[in-house]
Amino acid sequence: MASWPAGLPQRPLADGFTEAPQSNVVRSDMDVGPAKMRRRYTAAVRVYSMELLLTTSQVATLETFYRTTLAEVDPFDWTDHRTGSAASYRFRSPPAYTEAGAPDYWRTTLDLEVLP
Repeated sequence: MASWPAGLPQRPLADGFTEAPQSNVVRSDMDVGPAKMRRRYTAAVRVYSMELLLTTSQVATLETFYRTTLAEVDPFDWTDHRTGSAASYRFRSPPAYTEAGAPDYWRTTLDLEVLP
């Protein structure tokens, strides 16, 4: 499995980082009484949204990693930024780039999921 490129930042920007665990519960309403609930899977996917500040050269590295190395769908290994442990990620959508106000810098948004 591929690993996050060493030439890219190893931690996201603190102000652009969110983690959203996905619901793993199936709820069935009953004719009478409380709803029944059960787990859907033994482990649920967690969704991370994060931002990186990249140079134009790092954007090219990320694009090659996403489009060529991962073929846009393959998972990769990186650090779980909340726990510090190793994790397997997958892109949920292509990276998005916004000019960062200084020449040659891009604020990059990643929409990732951590695989169980």
